[in-house]
Amino acid sequence: MKNGNIVLRYIKESDIEDYVRWTTTETEWNDWDAPWEVDEEGGFVAWQRDMLNEEPHFYSKLEIDTLAGKHLGWVLCYGVDDLGKTKVTAVGLNIPVVGDRGMGYGKNALTLYMAHLFKKEDVLYTQTWSGNTPMLRLAEKIGFAEVRRIKDLREVGGKKYDALTFAMSKEDFFDKYPELLNEC
Repeated sequence: MKNGNIVLRYIKESDIEDYVRWTTTETEWNDWDAPWEVDEEGGFVAWQRDMLNEEPHFYSKLEIDTLAGKHLGWVLCYGVDDLGKTKVTAVGLNIPVVGDRGMGYGKNALTLYMAHLFKKEDVLYTQTWSGNTPMLRLAEKIGFAEVRRIKDLREVGGKKYDALTFAMSKEDFFDKYPELLNEC
């Protein structure tokens, strides 16, 4: 699947080297992506290796590449069951290398992925914390609306931050991105 300057695809063996680098040397992204969670030794990379053996399916984590084939990161969805409803679907993404951000890759990747998921979903959510300014900017650009805020739920670096949930309906999404109706 393509959108502007990116391609979404399933994981492949050569991606594992990138995941090792992103969890050992290029780790700045961990400052934004749930920094209160601690990865068990090698657990994140092991999860990526396990995905190589899984049969791709509709709700897969997908890798983000440039059109030239540079591996940039990933998009994924996950179930959220703390909104007082049945489990709902939330989306997220990571572009670990700082120099790969700010060029529209994240927006193009997440909107394409959302168009894919809207084949089966009526509303998509994303969750983050008030200190994650890159994701907050992206959620705003895409058109997500804040639907819940839990004050001071997260602590990072000795400072308290709010937990945030955003939502976007299928109708609002395709009103804003009609060009993606036929992309998936």
